[in-house]
Amino acid sequence: MPMTKDLEHVHEQLLEVARETQQISHTKYTADDIRHLQNKLHHIDEKYKQGCIDDRDTKNLSDDPYEHEGQAQVTDELERIHQTLHIMLSRIE
Repeated sequence: MPMTKDLEHVHEQLLEVARETQQISHTKYTADDIRHLQNKLHHIDEKYKQGCIDDRDTKNLSDDPYEHEGQAQVTDELERIHQTLHIMLSRIE
């Protein structure tokens, strides 16, 4: 799905965190490992402004940034990684 440059950058960062998450999920990971990934995700999330990069046209009051191409995909990726890390953290003994 086409994305704006800002969304592409966020998408690439999310893919990197997802890859790292997948890699450590097959090892004996620690809470610190998970926190490190959660911190990375938090920084991405901050840039994403509560799930949406505000790229709307300020001259068009009806322009909804949540309807722009790629927004739903990035929001879904962000949520899935958050959930995966939460589950992994809850499994640590």
